[in-house]
Amino acid sequence: MKIFLTHALHLFDAYSDMADEEQSAALAVLRRTDPTLHDALVHLLVIDALDHEMDVPPWSIHAPGNAMPGDGAPDGATKEPAGARTRHA
Repeated sequence: MKIFLTHALHLFDAYSDMADEEQSAALAVLRRTDPTLHDALVHLLVIDALDHEMDVPPWSIHAPGNAMPGDGAPDGATKEPAGARTRHA
């Protein structure tokens, strides 16, 4: 298995730089021609994808301009700070 991992490491950059459709097609060919090498390469690609899953800091997802559906204030609520309201007598 170690030799396959070494070969997979040599292929990793090329496969990780491919567009999704191109990578999928190339992996399908590799799976037919060399299933063990395919499995080793897919293992590396999955580890890399999981490692980079949170490349964007979580707080930037909710930054101004990046509102997600359902992030609105509840009915009747206001988004302005409580101290910003003025009292009318």
